[in-house]
Amino acid sequence: GVVVGIIDVGCDFAHKNFRNPDGSTRLLAFWNQDGHSNPKSPYGYGQEYKRDEINQALSASDPYAALGYELEERSHGTHVMDIAVGNGQGSGLSGVAPGADIVFVQLSQNEYTPLIENGEKALESCFGDTVALLEAMRYIFDIAGDRPCVINISLGLYGGPHDGTTLVEQGIDALVSEKPNRAIVIAAGNSYDTGIHASGIVWPNQHFDLQWQIPHRNPRQKEIEIWYDGGDRFQLEIIAPDGSSLGRVDLGENGEVVDTEDNTIIFFTNRHSDPNNGDNVICVFMEPDLPGGIWTLRLHGIHVINGKFHAWIEREDHSQTCFVPPHDNTHTLNTIACGYKSIVVGSYDNTKTNKPLSFFSSSGPTRDGRQKPDLIAPGHHIWAAASRTGTQVVRMSGTSMAAPVVTGAIALIFAEALAHNRSLTIEEIRELLAASTQKNFPTHSQPERYGYGAIDLNAVVLAVQDKFNRL
Repeated sequence: GVVVGIIDVGCDFAHKNFRNPDGSTRLLAFWNQDGHSNPKSPYGYGQEYKRDEINQALSASDPYAALGYELEERSHGTHVMDIAVGNGQGSGLSGVAPGADIVFVQLSQNEYTPLIENGEKALESCFGDTVALLEAMRYIFDIAGDRPCVINISLGLYGGPHDGTTLVEQGIDALVSEKPNRAIVIAAGNSYDTGIHASGIVWPNQHFDLQWQIPHRNPRQKEIEIWYDGGDRFQLEIIAPDGSSLGRVDLGENGEVVDTEDNTIIFFTNRHSDPNNGDNVICVFMEPDLPGGIWTLRLHGIHVINGKFHAWIEREDHSQTCFVPPHDNTHTLNTIACGYKSIVVGSYDNTKTNKPLSFFSSSGPTRDGRQKPDLIAPGHHIWAAASRTGTQVVRMSGTSMAAPVVTGAIALIFAEALAHNRSLTIEEIRELLAASTQKNFPTHSQPERYGYGAIDLNAVVLAVQDKFNRL
């Protein structure tokens, strides 16, 4: 009776773990936001496939070609979906909620490219502010209608204010508050040990040097964000590895560095009063293959009341740059993992006897001091469906794998509530999860990484039964 939504990349609708015993699909709908658009596309873009179209494609010799869908091997979304809702019909390994119906949205890849050539436009482009992600969530809840529905988002970047004020996080809070029997689960992130966060205090009439270590011939565009109090006024100075100052920008100003052909190779800004939280934010965008070494972002304290700042280097797959050690690995949550009513999940290694936290599992708290993640789940060396195999599994690790365990658990909570003809608000769901976690982790060691503790599936279901049996 429950709908589970997956927002991710790579949906193997043909894998037997997502099919009924008669071979038909368990998917109610599949919206590929990067697919060919037509007038009937949700929100006017992408390609939508309903259950009948998917079933028709499954009867073809090449179901992916029949649906006009390109799917890579070892796709992330397929693996995530199987952990939450796979029925084991193909692999023999079932997920947490194998009886749920499924809605999958493949998030548009265009949402990940805040490019330097956009100049000032890049300042408005943040994973926490993407319309496509909000529309994906709205679409899933609309398909579910009045049925209980939980959505899993195992995607994320590193930038943003980390205080729950991005438009996506505000949208999540609004969507799950709109009516009962809704929840949205988000992976905490895998950036604990990557050195992408720094913090400090800029004192009046003094400066603080942020040192950014960039390898020679780094092939990726790079971005850094520095968030500070709206009552403060910092001046940014950029200093190259050879010690030369490339320019300064005061609060409310933009600057750029150009090459000999007048192409912008560094764009930087000191933005005044972000419209969502009123804080100031410094952004630096750098083109690939700039001189390697230690770049210095010097923050001058022009007018200081608070002085505190936090900085994040944006995600750069396969070539991640970092701050110069020692690293401050707190506040390393994903961009959209700092909301008030989302359920954010970290990872621990269930394959080891002491079940340690995964070395990569991101840490809270949020920038405004709230506890996140909410809880932890197994996310290390997890076997789940391998795309384009029909029946096989593959092993992956990440908080991406931990989040769907909790998504499946919430589906079980909803199913148990349905059996009692009851509804649950998002506050009640969060209370049930918090009250039924295992507390066998050292309370003095890194609570900002494991929240209330490790999820206990049996305890969660028993807690729901107990709640309704007492009413």
